[in-house]
Amino acid sequence: MNIRSLRGLSLGYLLLPNLIFFYFWTNVGIAVAGIVLLLYLFASILMQSSPVSETVLNSKDLLLLTIVALIVTFMSGVSGLSYQTFDYWCHNTKFYELFKYNWPIRIPLDGPVISYYYGYYVVPAIFSKLTGSISETFIFLWTFVGFFLGISWVYMVLNKKMLFVLLAMAIGDTPHVVKTVFYKLTGELYEFGDFGIESWSNFENLLWVPNQVIPTLIIGGMFVYILKNRLPLENIVFPVALTFWWAVFPAFTSGLLAGLLIIRKWLLAGFRLDWKLVINSVILPFLACLPVLIFFLSHEEAPISGFIWQFPDSMPSRVIEYSINIGLNLLIFYLAFKHFRSERQRALPAIPFFLILAFIMIFPIYRIGKVNDFLFRGLMPYLLIVGMYLFYPLASVPAVNAWNMVRKSAYSMALFALLASCCLIAAGRFVRSMKVNVVTQRIMPEKTGFQPIPYDAYANIYEVLKDKWTQLEADQYLGKKDSFYELKMAPAKPFDNSK
Repeated sequence: MNIRSLRGLSLGYLLLPNLIFFYFWTNVGIAVAGIVLLLYLFASILMQSSPVSETVLNSKDLLLLTIVALIVTFMSGVSGLSYQTFDYWCHNTKFYELFKYNWPIRIPLDGPVISYYYGYYVVPAIFSKLTGSISETFIFLWTFVGFFLGISWVYMVLNKKMLFVLLAMAIGDTPHVVKTVFYKLTGELYEFGDFGIESWSNFENLLWVPNQVIPTLIIGGMFVYILKNRLPLENIVFPVALTFWWAVFPAFTSGLLAGLLIIRKWLLAGFRLDWKLVINSVILPFLACLPVLIFFLSHEEAPISGFIWQFPDSMPSRVIEYSINIGLNLLIFYLAFKHFRSERQRALPAIPFFLILAFIMIFPIYRIGKVNDFLFRGLMPYLLIVGMYLFYPLASVPAVNAWNMVRKSAYSMALFALLASCCLIAAGRFVRSMKVNVVTQRIMPEKTGFQPIPYDAYANIYEVLKDKWTQLEADQYLGKKDSFYELKMAPAKPFDNSK
């Protein structure tokens, strides 16, 4: 498989749910325009010449990627095969409501459309409607394909070094390791508030939000591949635009990063631009995702938001929390980048890396969401890109040379140890999934106690959020009757596609 094939499959994977959005979630006029525009953009990309496709994935690479993607999919908990985090009450309920009810989902049934990101769920839901029951096999396969494509991009960027791919996915969890050690020795380092100021690696997030990690891996890997091969930055806009229906916060932060870098590029060029490229690669993709963005603005209640000092938590404790969870990562990232950066590393421009560090430093001071979802999910693309930047120098040389770079001095070894320590959390999650799964439940049920979370325990996402989380979190996804989306964009009535 070459890059052209990987690009086409990845964009097709992200595209399919967007076509479904326009078909079911918008009126006829917008649906026709949106579907035609998306297909035009997709076809235009497929007809482009292959971008720097000298490197290919051979049969050995594909086998390794298949094995890793299967393990990651199994670990994620989808289809109830292994340990499931609390968020699976939401995931499984979304599959159920999409399977059972007409689209778009309205709560109440004669009310406004609920404003939720269903990108990951709609393709398995359509298959389930066709077969007459929720298909866990299809859910697993759909998720596996997403992880396979996303990991393949990171694998290509890091020169087919799977060890560094896994480490890049785990970047960001070092503070969790430090806190765990200190908790065993001295107890808690700070007082926990109503929401967290911390980042979770993509590896940790895949246990909670595989629906958001999949597009993050794809667009993050694509982005660094573009930087590495000096391709037009504008090429990342369409993949990011397709991601909003999947994962709004990762799409927003990725779009912000790409947007600033593209504007900088245009400024340096004195706005002497290839306008055909600008229109096809920037303006049209933005127009294609605009209906999704308007749809997300149709909430009855806005999510909790504000600067962290506007909430009644202990500010001294918040400063400590920020210093440990954010400051420690920033320090490690900066020192490792400066130390391991070499002539080979200069294939990756420094400005995107330092811009990401600035975002990681600034974003935590503003809260969005009950548990600060914006920070937990929005930093996912940044941490993945940082991971690829930090391990790229080591992945660009033979293993012997990489080892020599690491053991060159005590300082080098200490830095690498801090970077690699992030994998301890991921390793623990892997061990847990091996201990708690459907197989161990059958062999030793008295020790495992594993019961997959049901799909039909709640009628819809509103009910599960109200019961398992809070009324506030349930209300924030309800649609608004007089929103622009309801008045101008929504279909007149739900399509009759119930089972």
